[in-house]
Amino acid sequence: MNKPSREALDAYYAEAGSWAHDREDALRSSRRTAWWVAGAASVIALCEALALLFLTPLKTVEPYTLLVDRQTGFVQPLKPLEPQAISRERALTQSFLVQYVIAREGFDINSVQSDYQKIALWSEGAARGSYLSEVQVSNPNSPLVRLPRSSLIEVQVKSVTPMSDDSSMIRFDTQRRDAGGQAAPSQPWVAIVRYGYSGEPMSAADRMINPLGFKVTSYRKSAEALAAPEPATAVVEPGPASQGSIPVRSAGQPVVARP
Repeated sequence: MNKPSREALDAYYAEAGSWAHDREDALRSSRRTAWWVAGAASVIALCEALALLFLTPLKTVEPYTLLVDRQTGFVQPLKPLEPQAISRERALTQSFLVQYVIAREGFDINSVQSDYQKIALWSEGAARGSYLSEVQVSNPNSPLVRLPRSSLIEVQVKSVTPMSDDSSMIRFDTQRRDAGGQAAPSQPWVAIVRYGYSGEPMSAADRMINPLGFKVTSYRKSAEALAAPEPATAVVEPGPASQGSIPVRSAGQPVVARP
């Protein structure tokens, strides 16, 4: 073999060795990069697993119970698993509102006098004027005129929802029961009530009925569903005066009696 051919062969081998060395370096670098990427991915996955492990106890599923009124479709959320936090002032106001609606919308001949006195003391302005005109015997729609003495109007308050600091929406049902246990279908209502507390002076007797001066200034009631027809009742002739009358009285007013 001549000398040029030997030199060319050596150059070829040298170039081939350099190529193999470069390929080996590239493969080693690629493998190193792959390990870095795999390691980084493993670290990220481990961090995510630890984060989920520590955050899982903080994740809770809170169940909600919804009460749907069959007649009106009104949906009311209930929270039986969580004690409802309510201030004493708000709880007292809600109690006054419930008592007010029951006394104003209910009817029982045995308690009509006390209910009348309570509503007269707990109302002022338009709310008081509308109530007094509703219950007077001169009004043909007064319960004292259209209901027999043996009838009852029962009131069941379903919810009291505050709308502002001085107004609330009250949902309630009324049901009429006549003598013999005959009951009419219940009628759902909603009332928007405005109220406040008055510091006006009262007598000791009136203060026993309204100790904090709770006053309803506006009372607006509307039906949530169409009213069911009232059962037909026989006309009751007025009895003799010896049987007594139905006295209704408000604070500072003379007694009004039904003949």
